[in-house]
Amino acid sequence: MAKDKACQSFAGIISFWPNRLISRNFKPRFAVPDIPVMALPAVQTSAAASASVPFGNRAEIIPASPLPAYNAVGGPAYAARLKGDAASVMAILCNTGLPPRLDAINAMRNIDHPSFLRLLDSGVALWPSDGMRYFALAYQTPSSPRMKNAVDEPHAPPGEDVINHSFITPLIGALAELARTGNVHNAIRPTNIFWRLGGAAPPQLGECLSAPAGVGQPALFEPLERAMSLPLGRGPGTPADDSYAFGVTLALFILGQNLLKGLDDRAVIQAKMERGSFGALIGNTRLSPTHAEILRGLLADDARTRWTAIDLEHWLNGRRMTPRSADAGRRASRHIDFGGKPYWQTRPLAAAMAGQVAEAARAIESGLIDKWLRRAAGDEERANELLDAQSSLKEGGKVAHYEDQLVTRVCIALDPSAPIRYRGLSMMPGGIANMLAEALITNGNNLPALSEIIASQLVAFWVNMQKEAKTELVPIGQQFEKMRGLIEKTNLGNGIERVLYELNPNLPCLSPMLRSQYVTTPKALLAALERVGGGGGRAHEPMDRHIAAFLIAREKRSETLFNAMAAPDTSPRKGVALLTLFSEMQHRYGPDAVPNLAAWLTPFLEVSIRRYLGKSLKDKLQKQLREASSRGDLGTLLRLVDDPRRIEYDQQEFLAARLLYLSTLKEVAGLEASLANRNNIVQTTGKPIAAAFSSFLAILLVMAAILRAIWLKM
Repeated sequence: MAKDKACQSFAGIISFWPNRLISRNFKPRFAVPDIPVMALPAVQTSAAASASVPFGNRAEIIPASPLPAYNAVGGPAYAARLKGDAASVMAILCNTGLPPRLDAINAMRNIDHPSFLRLLDSGVALWPSDGMRYFALAYQTPSSPRMKNAVDEPHAPPGEDVINHSFITPLIGALAELARTGNVHNAIRPTNIFWRLGGAAPPQLGECLSAPAGVGQPALFEPLERAMSLPLGRGPGTPADDSYAFGVTLALFILGQNLLKGLDDRAVIQAKMERGSFGALIGNTRLSPTHAEILRGLLADDARTRWTAIDLEHWLNGRRMTPRSADAGRRASRHIDFGGKPYWQTRPLAAAMAGQVAEAARAIESGLIDKWLRRAAGDEERANELLDAQSSLKEGGKVAHYEDQLVTRVCIALDPSAPIRYRGLSMMPGGIANMLAEALITNGNNLPALSEIIASQLVAFWVNMQKEAKTELVPIGQQFEKMRGLIEKTNLGNGIERVLYELNPNLPCLSPMLRSQYVTTPKALLAALERVGGGGGRAHEPMDRHIAAFLIAREKRSETLFNAMAAPDTSPRKGVALLTLFSEMQHRYGPDAVPNLAAWLTPFLEVSIRRYLGKSLKDKLQKQLREASSRGDLGTLLRLVDDPRRIEYDQQEFLAARLLYLSTLKEVAGLEASLANRNNIVQTTGKPIAAAFSSFLAILLVMAAILRAIWLKM
């Protein structure tokens, strides 16, 4: 792998992720002995920030007391203390942007071994100089300085008894303890071991939780398949990887020097491919039979034959074992020319093909690789797998980046244990999660390639090529098959963001609006939004694709509610959906009052109130909305804007008013129509009036005649 495969600078960095993809040759700004990671601006610590900062259950970090001698890959070290405990404590502030290994913290707390720095506490700390929240780890302070400040630093080779009793024995105990707890260290190297030769204290393995597994580990200490991956794409390691790193560390200690000194990663990997790890690291040096035995067992390039902690304990107890030769693999009887160079083995050939896709595709489709495998290498099985790789791609019809996918599949068939190499990226399946997070944060160029890896089932193909290890890797293939279905969905809470949180169960929410809050659980989300809502420059709404995917993945929520949130701002469904979600979370997790979040939601709730039809009711609800919002009671707000009984009453009142209005309009219309025809009015109205008036006059005349007749008789 070439060093120029390390990727581009980040943009829009959030507090818990690097501002560039990790290359093998970048160095941290703070002092960490000989650890090739990225250049990162460390958080500035002001002298005024002298007060202790609490984190975890009872730990306190002291910003004014840095401890640069103990800096780690994931951040700088500071003096610390535990409440009610006089033990010497240091803390690692994970402020470089690398996500700590939260999944391994609980298991590491169970390790209490003299060859381990004991993890005492962990949690989120509010850093005073910038107001950001960072994860912090509290460890016991090492009892000795670092074993080495540089990997290539030479020393006089100690005697065999010293090596066996003072170095090998205690570290075998440490590896056995790791195996007992089911943990993997992934950071065993001389610069991360605290030990003084001749001192009374045993060697102590340094911290390994402040950064992703394998990040900061030089390629020299990684097995070939992990060394060929980008550091961020190495993924969680295995106990076999720790055995290998211990073997390299032991080889350097026994020899007193690094025989590969001065070589870059590409050259180190090439030397291991051609000569095997044991041959490359030991060269022609004569070793004692005891040391030759353990180093051959630890440096086996086939992880299946590499010694485990149990094997090491057996060796320590005197059982002699014959490890398999850690050679570089089978050589063909005749080389194959590719890219102007001869290749005798499939592993170096696959690595070369991955870097020259166009030429590799021509060689594959011409049948050159197939003929060489069958005739020169005598490997019919691998040749058949190469044909399967071609046919499986063609069965799916025309695909984007056909040549890239073809070469990737063939490289997997040629070297199954190697990483997936696709469009300039190189990663183990377990490293896709970290690579995906980096790409999403930066909206970088790697995102399409990673999406294609998932969508084109390259992980499933890689799993199928693993032979003996296939059974234990089946869950990985099944997981990525599920991710393939999720990545094709585009609605809120799905897509690439959903895949990110499903693959990274301990990753903080990467929403840009929560970049300073370090939200790792749904329980912490509402309080974080409340803090963000009280600041300036808050987003248009307290919801985005990251928050939706984070909640669906972490709480297995239904997607229906989030679909309503995708409605336009003018739709009352959106505000009600947002309020329903957050009021439920407030009821479950608190805090009791979130006035800033309520004010953030108010514009969307006013749309819901405008759907009410009664003016007096709307005015009343607007006033109650402002009052409830100031109290930060989301449950009350939800009852105001989405009370089914109030909505039904309002609709019934409106219907009654409408019917009355229509009736009145009908009467007015009838009168207007009548007035429009005067003749009709005269005929229909005048006649009855005239008849009535005539009848009245006739009655009066008759009455007058009767009265006159009576009067004359008198």
